[in-house]
Amino acid sequence: MSSPDPELLEPVLTKVMRLAAMHGDASAEVTPGVALTTAEGVLLVELLAIGGATQQQLADRLSLDKSRVSRLCLALERKKLITRERDEHNRRNLVVRITELGEQAATRLRRTWRDRHERMLAAMSAEERNGLLLGLRAIIREFGAPHGG
Repeated sequence: MSSPDPELLEPVLTKVMRLAAMHGDASAEVTPGVALTTAEGVLLVELLAIGGATQQQLADRLSLDKSRVSRLCLALERKKLITRERDEHNRRNLVVRITELGEQAATRLRRTWRDRHERMLAAMSAEERNGLLLGLRAIIREFGAPHGG
């Protein structure tokens, strides 16, 4: 006997993907006159957490294509939130570092995200929070797993 779970989950996951697509790249103003897309914000917050990294290291950590990371870094560099310099040990690599302005922006953004998540979680029962945590871990595992075409 097959489980009805795929039929129940599919519309919910489709709605989640739709919401992520519609709102995921909405710009957020992190400092006066400086707005970031969600992807730029994620990269900036990651950089705040780890300090300096090469673009390839960022691509690996974020599971993104190196060319996408390069474009995101270019946008963040233009906004004066990061700097990129040639790696002294391997001149082919660019080392990305967060600026003081970038640290301030990333800290504000991380706080905003945390506040939003706390509000969302507060509206759920303990059972719903536990189920969400379990389900999100599985989704993260599946997004990170290689899948044949």
